Amino acid sequence: MAKVCNPIYDTVFKYLVEDERVAKVLLGCILNKKIVHVEIKGHESTYRDDDNQLKLLRFDFAGTIENPDGTKETVTIELQKASEPEEVMRFRSYFGIQMASKSNADTIVKYHRDKDKTPYNVLKPRRIYGIFILGHSLGKGFEYPLIKGSTVFYDEDNNVLNFKTQCEFLKGMTYDLYIIQLPFLPERPKKPLEKMLRAFDQRYKVENDDRYLELTEDTADYDSDFNVIFRRLLHASADEQLRRNLDLEDYAERLWTIRQAEREDLEYELKEKKQLLAEQESQLAEQESQLAEQKSQLAEQKNQLAEKDNQLAEQKSQLATQQNQLVAMIKLSASLGASPDQIAAQLSISIDEVNRVLSQN
Repeated sequence: MAKVCNPIYDTVFKYLVEDERVAKVLLGCILNKKIVHVEIKGHESTYRDDDNQLKLLRFDFAGTIENPDGTKETVTIELQKASEPEEVMRFRSYFGIQMASKSNADTIVKYHRDKDKTPYNVLKPRRIYGIFILGHSLGKGFEYPLIKGSTVFYDEDNNVLNFKTQCEFLKGMTYDLYIIQLPFLPERPKKPLEKMLRAFDQRYKVENDDRYLELTEDTADYDSDFNVIFRRLLHASADEQLRRNLDLEDYAERLWTIRQAEREDLEYELKEKKQLLAEQESQLAEQESQLAEQKSQLAEQKNQLAEKDNQLAEQKSQLATQQNQLVAMIKLSASLGASPDQIAAQLSISIDEVNRVLSQN
C-alpha cells in the first residue's frame, strides 16, 4: 500500500491530467473510446461565485479518437471536476461557449457546382463530449457511479428515431454527457472504468489527512489504466513543489471552511435577531390592535352614555311639561270655584300638592 496525493484536490488533478498518457487513459476509459491523441487547449480555470462557494476545475481538450471502423475523428472534450454541488447554469454556460466557438470546428474544402468546380471552405463542428467528475451526489434516485447520455430524437408520434447515417446538422447541435459520481464507486470494482476510478475513491483517504489516499498497486496488470494514474499520483507525492501547493490549497480550503462557518453563524444570529424583531413587531401590532379595539369600545360606551343623557333630558322635559299642565289645571279648577278637596279628587293627586300649587299664587 502506498500513500499518494488525492486527485480530488485541484492542484493534484491538474498535475494528473497534464500528462498526456494519463489524460488519454482517463478520458478514453470514461468515454470507452480509443484516444489516439489528446492535448489541453486553452487554460484550466478555477471559479468561485461572489460568496466564494463555487469550486470548479475545468479543462478543454482537443482529441483525436479512433472509431470502431478505423476512421479517426477530431473531437472536443470538456472535463470538469467539482467537489461541491454547483449551479447548473454555470456548467451549462461552458457548453454554450464551446458550441459557439469556431476553435471547435475544422475547416473542410467543398466545391461549387459550376463547371470549374470552384473550391470554398466550410467549418465543420467537432463532436463535443462533456465529462463531469463530481465529489458529491446528484441526489436521491441517481445513485450510479456513471451516468451518460446523448440527445434522443423522436417523430411526431413520439417514436424513437434510429438514423442509419449521421447527420452533420444534428451532430453539430448536440453533445454527449458523462457524469462520474465518486460517492457511488463500488467497494469491489469489477468493470474497467470502476477499476480505473479506484484512484479517485475517497474511501481510501488517509485518516485525519484528506490530502492523501492509501492505494495498492495493481500487481496483476502492470500497464493497467489504474496503474498509469496510480504511478502519476505516486510521483506527485514525491514532488516537493506540488506538495507545497497542495498544502496551500488545503490551508486555503480550511480557512475558507472556517470563514464559511463564521459567516453561517453570523447569518444564523442575524436570522434569530430578525425573527425576534418580527415577533416583537407582531406583539406590538397585536397590542395596537387591542388598544384600537379598546378605544372603539370606549367610544361606543360614550355614545351609549350620551344617548342615555339625551333620554334623561327628554324625560325631564316631558315631566316638566306634565307638571306645568297639572299646575295649569289646578289653577283653572280653583278659578272655577272648585275646592282643594274637589280638585285633588278630580285630578287624582294629593291635597297637599293642590295646596302647594295654590299657595304659590
